[in-house]
Amino acid sequence: MLIIVRLYPKIDVNKIWDYVEHEIKEGSSKSMTPLYATQTEGMMDVGIIFDVKDPDDIAHFLTEEIVKCPEVHHTKTISLMKPVFFPIPKKKPGNIQRYLIRVYMHPRYYKQIYNYLIKYHYPYNLFPIYISYSLGDEDIIMSIAADSKETALKFLREHIRSLDGVDQSALYPVFRAKRFAPLEKLIEHQKKYLAEGGKKTPLEEIDLKFDWVEDFEQYAMLTGAFPGDL
Repeated sequence: MLIIVRLYPKIDVNKIWDYVEHEIKEGSSKSMTPLYATQTEGMMDVGIIFDVKDPDDIAHFLTEEIVKCPEVHHTKTISLMKPVFFPIPKKKPGNIQRYLIRVYMHPRYYKQIYNYLIKYHYPYNLFPIYISYSLGDEDIIMSIAADSKETALKFLREHIRSLDGVDQSALYPVFRAKRFAPLEKLIEHQKKYLAEGGKKTPLEEIDLKFDWVEDFEQYAMLTGAFPGDL
């Protein structure tokens, strides 16, 4: 199971980021693995993505580890339900950047909108990285890559906000990330949740390293971790 833990600051979210970046290591536990952390423009938190075998395993991190960071004021734990990841095409614009989309809707429309976003035929200059239910905070969370913020906002306006049942939606650029798990492990985790259509994509058409930026000093153009906007 994939879980997002969001850490909220007393005052300065950058202090939490510094702690996460330098103090959190890849977990030695076989039941819980921290994969990566992200910070998005406009969201006052740091999100850490875990792969866990038992949701209760995250309690150790919350009660034993993150309490060592005095800047953390409170936390939220969000289970990603039915996450679907998409293969990253090799043919794409060179100036791609990652964004997180959060969508809120009436429960009656959960399945309809989820299926629509998975099956939508995305254009060359914008494509999904992952889509998941994240009930309990936003209803659906979506990570995308686009060639500009304008392209991402146009998609949000024309293809999400216009849908029946959508009450609210928001777009957030990803500008920082820190990977904990090795590149090979992240790719392995992604394959477990790959979209059905993506399984038929020829390997030579997939960019396997797009989501796994090695140099995390170069935050500006980061385009995904697990594959995030998880």
